[in-house]
Amino acid sequence: MPPRTFRRRIWLAALAAVNLAGLAAAQPAPPPPPTPMAPETPSRGAPAEEAPPVSVPVPAPIAVPPMSEKEVAAAPPPTAEAKLPGVPERRARYDVAVLEALDKVTAESLRFEAAVGRPIRYKSLIFTVKACERSASDEPIDDSIAYLTVDSQPRPAPGKPPLSPRQTFKGWMYASSPGLHPLEHPVYDAWLITCRAAAPPIASAR
Repeated sequence: MPPRTFRRRIWLAALAAVNLAGLAAAQPAPPPPPTPMAPETPSRGAPAEEAPPVSVPVPAPIAVPPMSEKEVAAAPPPTAEAKLPGVPERRARYDVAVLEALDKVTAESLRFEAAVGRPIRYKSLIFTVKACERSASDEPIDDSIAYLTVDSQPRPAPGKPPLSPRQTFKGWMYASSPGLHPLEHPVYDAWLITCRAAAPPIASAR
């Protein structure tokens, strides 16, 4: 074998050994086997968990003081004067209405009283008051209100039968607002003044 060929083989063998060593170094090493974990042990500073008690003591009953007779007794019934909240007061009713009438032709006016339920005549008008009342204390305006009817019936001529009455007004009259529901008549006018109680009868002296 010539010397050049022998040196070439040696060089190739050395090169192959170097390549094998490089490949071995490039491959990753297999992971180590997992080590078994030791069981956790409570730390020395943490308190140990206590076991539940075998028997629980029953607390003593609480003493309740006896109730007095005032607390046991029922509340008294409401009196007649007691006013329920939100319920309006009732208006006071009277038995006499004070009216005033006017003759537009002669400018003559007359103030007179009309008892509730009793017709009263003023010239050719007949007034019949059905109700007369005053506003309650919880109303904003102090007023008198009367419900009445007014019939027109001229006086009959001598020897002639009376004419049938013709109603000219029916409704409520307000003393504070006479023009709210007025009497509409071509000759006469009338309005409410107030409501009052009838005077007690005067005892006859013996």
